[in-house]
Amino acid sequence: MPHPLALFSLRPLNERAQQVVAHPCNSHLVSFSNHHQVWVLDVGHVRSASGDVSTLATLGRGGDILVDGSNISKIQCSFEIDRETNVVMFYDRSHSQTSQVFGENAAPFVYHRPRKVVVQEGLNTIIGMGGVNSNLVMFKLDWHCTAKEMPLKVKERQSRPAGLQDNPRLAQTLVVPNTLAPSRMKTRIHTPGPRRLGIEWRQIGDPIGKGHFATVYKALDVYTGKIMAVKVMPLPESRGGYDRWTDLKDEIEILSSISHSHVVEYISSQGWGCGVAEIFMELKEGTLRSLVCGGCSVSLRDLATTAFHHMLQALDFLSTRGIIHRDLKPENILYTTRQDGFHFQLGDFGNSNREKHEDKFAGTAIFMSPEIYYEFPWQTPKADVWSLFATLLWTLDTGGFRRLEAGYRDYDDIQSTVQSLAEAPEMAPTREMARSSAQTRASAAQMLVRLFDGKGLTTPRSQVHPL
Repeated sequence: MPHPLALFSLRPLNERAQQVVAHPCNSHLVSFSNHHQVWVLDVGHVRSASGDVSTLATLGRGGDILVDGSNISKIQCSFEIDRETNVVMFYDRSHSQTSQVFGENAAPFVYHRPRKVVVQEGLNTIIGMGGVNSNLVMFKLDWHCTAKEMPLKVKERQSRPAGLQDNPRLAQTLVVPNTLAPSRMKTRIHTPGPRRLGIEWRQIGDPIGKGHFATVYKALDVYTGKIMAVKVMPLPESRGGYDRWTDLKDEIEILSSISHSHVVEYISSQGWGCGVAEIFMELKEGTLRSLVCGGCSVSLRDLATTAFHHMLQALDFLSTRGIIHRDLKPENILYTTRQDGFHFQLGDFGNSNREKHEDKFAGTAIFMSPEIYYEFPWQTPKADVWSLFATLLWTLDTGGFRRLEAGYRDYDDIQSTVQSLAEAPEMAPTREMARSSAQTRASAAQMLVRLFDGKGLTTPRSQVHPL
């Protein structure tokens, strides 16, 4: 049976690997696998001699796991925990680059990338080391938890440092002979300059969002161990769908050109010429909708105030660049938890465009401004101000506003309800956001000045006219 704190076991796949398991210096790591009826090496329950708490084990002639052989480096490879995501990374530490991963669904080391890769259940399940083909010593990784369980298992291990065993070899003085020069170096003497490589990712769990044109997944970058969100959109066949594809490309242009604390961070995109576009963004904990519907310890009033202030800052910033989001709603307001409370960011710019003539329908009806719904020929960033006011009504459920989601008669009913609720005494400070005419409607900057003394303004205060 494996040790309770062991994350996985190394099962030998060839004779050289069996010799590693049988070596007396590794005896403190050995357990018997009843499932495979073979002796294995447990990894995760012994402190690494490296002194780094993130290192599970090093392998090599001078490693935590002793691997003999003149073709093996002093530290050939290592298993290390990513401090941010708690996933396990496999590093090739050999000078001759003779460590590699194999198996189904493998993402092997490649030139131009750091020689590290995620290992977990179902991903990079075999490691090899030594020799030109990195296969003199071969192990299969037998995991004692699923990929989904891994972060919690790692946290459990980190919370019980006293339960970790010391490596008995730490008290010994080892004489490690030099490594034989490899018969053929795997590194290139002349390599091309740096080039941009695509992101190799694997899906984590079920989709976290799905629409008519795209699906959003929680994803793991197999070469960095970072967890992110990826929006995947196949190239549509219809003309309308192709327009949506074009809008998605616009989203990339917008996100890559802006940076603001309350606008979601853009990482990269790829696949535009391959029929499936992928947009990578920072992963957040959830949305304003999930917070409100799932319940949280903060009162709705305080939650609404924080989200409202953060979104006003985002909209003011976007307005200075002539950008209209056009689909602001609770699902597109993302959050993370910080020490000082919730931090909200505006995401999903698939319906965004620069301030211009625009007659394409977009957004969700109960949050739409009149000019968006009726496809007025000229739209401005104030369209998003109306949507933010409707989102405020929804968050507070003012006058039972959320019932409109269950079924509304028509947009006239929505518009009259929004404007009627704007006259409620508690909405007096914000009612100018719900004016039908965008020309007389309040701007995000004006609301920031009125309600938050201009905190978070991007627009120069001298240019903000009083309401």
